[in-house]
Amino acid sequence: MKEITNQEDFLEWINTGPVDKDYYSKTRYHVGGGMLNITNAHLLNIDLNNKHFESTEFKDCIFYNCTFHNTFFSSATLLQCHFRDCTFTWSKFIDVDLIQCQFEACIITGLELADVKASKVLFINCGEILDLLIRPGQGRDFSFFNSYIAFLDIEPNKSAEKDEIDFIECLVKESNFDRVDFSISVFENCSLSLNQFSDCVFSNKTLTENNETPANEFNLIDIRTIINSANQKADVLEKLFGIHNTDIKDYLIGLTSKIEFQSIFISYSFADKQFAKTINEELMRRGILTFLWEKDAPGGKPLKKIMEKGVKEKDRVLFIASKDSLKSKACHFELTEGRRKQEKTWEDVLFPIHIDNYLFEVSKDQIRPIEIQEEYWKNIEELKSLNSIDFSTFHNTDLKNDTDFEKCIFQLIKSLRKEK
Repeated sequence: MKEITNQEDFLEWINTGPVDKDYYSKTRYHVGGGMLNITNAHLLNIDLNNKHFESTEFKDCIFYNCTFHNTFFSSATLLQCHFRDCTFTWSKFIDVDLIQCQFEACIITGLELADVKASKVLFINCGEILDLLIRPGQGRDFSFFNSYIAFLDIEPNKSAEKDEIDFIECLVKESNFDRVDFSISVFENCSLSLNQFSDCVFSNKTLTENNETPANEFNLIDIRTIINSANQKADVLEKLFGIHNTDIKDYLIGLTSKIEFQSIFISYSFADKQFAKTINEELMRRGILTFLWEKDAPGGKPLKKIMEKGVKEKDRVLFIASKDSLKSKACHFELTEGRRKQEKTWEDVLFPIHIDNYLFEVSKDQIRPIEIQEEYWKNIEELKSLNSIDFSTFHNTDLKNDTDFEKCIFQLIKSLRKEK
């Protein structure tokens, strides 16, 4: 193995031509103690296949139209180096510092970066980046601009530093991102398809709205990534992942976390019993304890006692507001009991949802008979002061599987969680 201690000997060695019978001496060298320093070298049109560069610092060097096949850089530093029109196949950078380096118009078909400290590394106008593997390193600061990227694999990083890996105006497909913190990274104006994000982290700025997914080849995102990340915009979820529910994060938290809910007394008119039954089924299916008159009222007991006990024992009164319920003597008795409980406990008790607009249209002077006008109007005013979820679209239709119905149900379920 040849000992090289200066730049002149290095340049002579690197220009030895194709490897022949002196394979070992033409592919490897040693530098003795310390580092070999190569500065401002212009390496043009050189076949660097099978070369091993070790314990060498390259500063302000240019590699132009060079081929790297089965080439290794190890225990080396590349500072402000420029690779232009180069080809990399099955090569490796291991335990290397890449500082302000640029890969321009390169073709990469198999390149591994392992234990690399990367700072401001740019891949620009690369017509093909295939099978690029980025393993853990001390810092991963990469930018890809106007490049075609496929089968990129970014492994989890052990460093406490956040990755800054940006993709600008790139086509990125069939790539794998595993436990990557993208919170300070960005995908902007890219075509993204069939990529997989596993246990990653996105900020609300990571995925911009100008990214596209061609031909509905949606990207895959797992539950952990959604839960880990900031809420994403509706266009981002729909275009990139085919997800049409902007509340997906809260929904998944509900599926994966143990959540305690308030118990519910459902107040409704018998004219609306089919809708009340539907709501009750949705609540029970999610583990919420309910009282529905037709299902839970015991026989042989005074009606008012049953209603008083139900309102007293349950946390909330879910009032299904309609023209029929707002004219119902029994419903107003339950509302009055709920309002009294609310005043006594200083807790939120009444919870309205509406299936028509009568709650917002009725006026005090319409209430009959006159002697109950004050009590009924106090109940109505209390309901009006609260945010009522609008179920009016679904009152007379069977839309249990409709996306909009699910959104309303989710909003209702979310509001019934107990605060920790």
